[in-house]
Amino acid sequence: MTLSVPSIANARTLAGCLLFFAAGLVLAVVTCGGIVEERLSSGNPGVAVAANALVTFGAILALGLVQRRAPFSNRAAIPQAVGAACGILAVHLALRVGVVHTAPWMSEKPRQLVNDAVAVFSTLAVVWACARGLSLRLLIGVLVVLTTYKMTGRLWHLDVAPHGFVITVQDFVVAQFVGGLVGLTLFREMTRNGT
Repeated sequence: MTLSVPSIANARTLAGCLLFFAAGLVLAVVTCGGIVEERLSSGNPGVAVAANALVTFGAILALGLVQRRAPFSNRAAIPQAVGAACGILAVHLALRVGVVHTAPWMSEKPRQLVNDAVAVFSTLAVVWACARGLSLRLLIGVLVVLTTYKMTGRLWHLDVAPHGFVITVQDFVVAQFVGGLVGLTLFREMTRNGT
């Protein structure tokens, strides 16, 4: 049986979509897992730095995948966004049903999804902005979302740790964005110049 050219092209498109989906899923699981660890550790700075580094590394891998399949288009963004949404839901379901053992004071309610959605999609938006040559429109949009999120943070952070939080979830989400932005910008410049 001989494969026709359209079926080979469709297989490549499907494989690309699956790769982008997986990149979004992994980035979301790493980001949400970092937030869970930050919550469990009551905002321990060491945990926050380690989680931030993992998120930045995941974002760099996602950008590298997009750059290899340039030019950037909805063929990359839509599967990554769907994968990211699935990753957020997977982590929340794992916490909700007790797959991940949590502290008795931790709450896992729908409002917690906002923390994760802002963290994941602001990082993805930076990936997409870098893929589009540092799109100012995307970056300004993310900054508006992060500013609004930070100003309304008390609505989304539900946990009350026994000894309080050294670093709040909102601070951590903003730090993830800044770390991702710096890391992705450096990566983009280094790969663009061929170093």
